[in-house]
Amino acid sequence: MNFTAWRRHSGVSTTSALNRAGFIRSCAHTSMCYAYIVRQSRYDHLDELLTRIHLVRQRPTWRRRPLDGAGPVRNVSTLRVLRAVEECQRIGGGASIRDVAEFMAVEHSTASRTVAAVVAAGLLTKTSAPDDQRRCALVLTDIGRKALATVTDRRRDLVAETIADWPDTDVDTLVVLLDRLTERFERAADG
Repeated sequence: MNFTAWRRHSGVSTTSALNRAGFIRSCAHTSMCYAYIVRQSRYDHLDELLTRIHLVRQRPTWRRRPLDGAGPVRNVSTLRVLRAVEECQRIGGGASIRDVAEFMAVEHSTASRTVAAVVAAGLLTKTSAPDDQRRCALVLTDIGRKALATVTDRRRDLVAETIADWPDTDVDTLVVLLDRLTERFERAADG
């Protein structure tokens, strides 16, 4: 359907409605601004939606909800370290600072400082790895495991609350499609 047919079909007549529908783009890089009409592709729309989800989840009000009153897990960095160590233990083995850095997508030195704070809070233990004395082994303490479980439960409840009015079939479809998309993104990142 071309623009004119779509506009007649939808009854849209305002510029703001056209912009929301993905038809209006502007030339912000020039001193004069012209609006031109381009139909937003499905990939543009998907990328925009993924970005919006990411941004919403980074807002302080959203990030605080699962962490408020969660005991020793007071910030997202601590949570990410605990999740990294848990994931490494789940797939068979201990975690190292390198594993945490990779999981968090940060430099080794940043991960090392963050891990040191989490160890000091009593959420992890740090020992020398049995197979390589130069490498450390990170393990969740009982307190760390309980704190992570509390925050994980709260995060799950927050997601469930957000889509509570959706039919089960829609939720199931979303999970399947997001799982496929996540696998593709992970494969592309490793590739």
